[in-house]
Amino acid sequence: MFFVGQYMQWNKNYFRDLIILAFGLIGIAWFFYALPSHHPFSVFSVQYQEAQYIEKADSVFQSWQYQSFEHFSKTEFSTENKLIDSLQKRYGTEHFKKLEEESDFLQHLPLMTWKVRERSTEDQDDEMQLTASFTNTGDIVEISANNTLITHQRPFNRYAIRSVFENKVNNYTRGLEDSLINGLLDYQHISTVARGNSQSFAFIRQLRKLYGVEEYGGFYPMENIWDLTNFYLNKSGWRYLDLSRDSVEFKDEAGIRFARAYISAADSVTDVMVQITLDILPAGSLKSMDYEITPTLKPAGKTFADILDSLSLFIILAFAIWLLFVFYLRIKARAIDTKPAMVVAVLAGFLVPGFGILQFIDQVGLTQGLSDTSNIINGMMLLGVLGAVSAIGFFVITAVSDSITRQYWPQKMKTWDLIRRGLFMNKPVGWGVINAIAIGGFLAGLVSLFLTFIPAAYISADTNLIADTYFLPSLANLMVTICTVLVIVVPTYLILGNQLKAISNRNWVIPILSAILFCLLDFLPLSIEPEGLDRVMRAVIGLTLGYFYLRYDFLTIAFGFFIFINFLTTSKGWIMEGSPDANTFYLFGLVLIFFLVAGIYFIINGRGRKELPEYIPSYIEDQAKEQRLRQELSIARVVQQTFLPSKIHHLPGIDVAGACIPAQETGGDYYDMIPLGDQRTAIAIGDVSGKGIRAAFYMTFTKGVLHSLSALILSPAELLSQLNRLFNENATRGTFISMIYGILEADKREFTFARAGHNPMLLVRSNGNTEWLKPAGIGIGVYKGDDFIKYTEEATLKLKEGDVIILYTDGITEMLNTSNHFYGEERLERLVRGVRNATSENILQIIINDVNEFKGVAKQHDDMTLVIIKADASVNQ
Repeated sequence: MFFVGQYMQWNKNYFRDLIILAFGLIGIAWFFYALPSHHPFSVFSVQYQEAQYIEKADSVFQSWQYQSFEHFSKTEFSTENKLIDSLQKRYGTEHFKKLEEESDFLQHLPLMTWKVRERSTEDQDDEMQLTASFTNTGDIVEISANNTLITHQRPFNRYAIRSVFENKVNNYTRGLEDSLINGLLDYQHISTVARGNSQSFAFIRQLRKLYGVEEYGGFYPMENIWDLTNFYLNKSGWRYLDLSRDSVEFKDEAGIRFARAYISAADSVTDVMVQITLDILPAGSLKSMDYEITPTLKPAGKTFADILDSLSLFIILAFAIWLLFVFYLRIKARAIDTKPAMVVAVLAGFLVPGFGILQFIDQVGLTQGLSDTSNIINGMMLLGVLGAVSAIGFFVITAVSDSITRQYWPQKMKTWDLIRRGLFMNKPVGWGVINAIAIGGFLAGLVSLFLTFIPAAYISADTNLIADTYFLPSLANLMVTICTVLVIVVPTYLILGNQLKAISNRNWVIPILSAILFCLLDFLPLSIEPEGLDRVMRAVIGLTLGYFYLRYDFLTIAFGFFIFINFLTTSKGWIMEGSPDANTFYLFGLVLIFFLVAGIYFIINGRGRKELPEYIPSYIEDQAKEQRLRQELSIARVVQQTFLPSKIHHLPGIDVAGACIPAQETGGDYYDMIPLGDQRTAIAIGDVSGKGIRAAFYMTFTKGVLHSLSALILSPAELLSQLNRLFNENATRGTFISMIYGILEADKREFTFARAGHNPMLLVRSNGNTEWLKPAGIGIGVYKGDDFIKYTEEATLKLKEGDVIILYTDGITEMLNTSNHFYGEERLERLVRGVRNATSENILQIIINDVNEFKGVAKQHDDMTLVIIKADASVNQ
């Protein structure tokens, strides 16, 4: 009640957090309640421990008279996932479980097996191997001895020989049995018979005598082969099935002779068939017993899935290339904080090789791995390279993500900044932990809810136990999950999400992006079938996690996703009775309880947000200085904008509009409209060479001169000449101005103007005819003295009703798009001809919009200035 009261005393955001926390707890409860009814592993139970399966394998090998040898044992858990998935798809998970409980045939099929592999520890390519697979009840269903072992041991099975011959041969004695075994041992090796071994031929003659046959087509009569088959089947898990004999063939392989018998069984209810193959050696030993269970439902085609997988690989490759490019640019711009990146890089540099070591130990064994010097050296080199590569990769990802996030959404790094500075005991960290547990539980409940309300969806049985993959699986699972979360969450939200948010200025793009990436990339440890529904579920999870990212910071989302992934990875530890993954689940449970208690403790006793120091990276302080400079430039831009006409001087029968859009905070473009009486206005448009503050200063100087001289000098050419003189006296060498200056007389509808090296003026007549006007003239500041007026021509333009004049700077026609193409004069001419009947203001806006549309996302590199003059049709001649 204390937490409820504290929540309610704060604002409505915390109340919504409380609702999400409640949904998270409900999600956890629903996950544990509903998942067993949807998970195929819930029908399994493990009745023996790993060591007991190894003991059973040793017992079988000895009872079937294989000699013991120094070996390394490895157990593997597997399922008949194709059959299970086919039955789930046909009947649904619930009905499949009912069939498994009620069908004697399915109950006695090895839907779950434990394979024990024993191999010699000698470092040689032809090491001896024995494997055996057992059902959960301990019945053997599969065995195999490799050719190296058979060659070295020359195995025989006295009990199997006795079961075949004892009741069929008169006066069967131990001596006769020994004689048979010796002959059969020689006969099962092709090379021995080929050398004409007298004992082998004596054995063949003995068989002919025993069975009274002249021609011996095989080492046994067919019935005796089936007797040997029955001997082994009756000692296996297949004895419960109604088996039928199919065929026998004789094989020679790697210098060994054996008979291969095929037996099958089928279930009329489910149309499931199992075919068992036994390879029996002449001396009665079982070389191998194998089986294949055939599902009647074939998996769906993967064409579309293959396309999506290829697209996923392309996205990952493109992202990696783009990430390196962004990393280079931000390093160059000194916008990288290496401290947090180094923390994560060091963590990854230990974690990735860490679970690699645990996997290596699980594969080769701890004793063998430590005793084999070459394995240790090779393994250390490989893991060293893996650790270095992973550390570099995580450094780049973390550095870029930190830089992008601090630029566009720094609030998302608040809790992370506290954690990495060791400030754990505070309320923000406490609430982050509690909210993360709620998010993890909510997502877990969402998976169970999806399976509950989508009857066609089922969990695939094609999965392994963590205990089968790693030494110390509980620790390895946490290590792998941490790396998985960092690889998924950091690029998705901190890099791509924040970047797209900044570009689009829309928060909702982040959940959409998250849904798309989760749909394409398969990283969840629990696979839903059919694949289309699996992608839908992943998209829903991505959308939900993206929504939570909008509400919470990065660390809360990352930890919440970590909890969610662990709910899935450890589910086999509690959903299957006696599971070897149980300790993995228990450790995760302890971790979850620890963080829950810590979160509550931090909330009660920790400091509040206002009491905590703010972390500001050094490059952020540098950016703040640059920001202040930009603010000052912004002020300068506002001041400069005041130099432009604040209102249009309206003349009777003339419609005028103008606009100036600088490429930077300040610019060198300029236009002006200077009243010269009721019927006259001086109109100017100019472009100072260069950009920025320097060009703005010269623009201000030009404006002052024009306003001073316009009322005194009525000739545009003479005025420009005086401006050129004053500009040369005050401006630095190499600076110049292009300009058009003219006087517009409303009563005469005449525009008398001169052009000082500026862009040509566009005239569009009312009938659609166009003309580019460019009387002679050179830029202001290029020449001194009388040379300027000598090359400057003054012209007078007579306007008719509906005529339009376009004055512009090169920022319009030389605008570049992303393909590096110019906007151009032809496009401007074509556009104005089409909209010539509109008002000057509308024509102005249409041109600006068209230029911006052409530019797209490309950067504006030059100032854009426009002046539109139109002869109004409402005035009489």
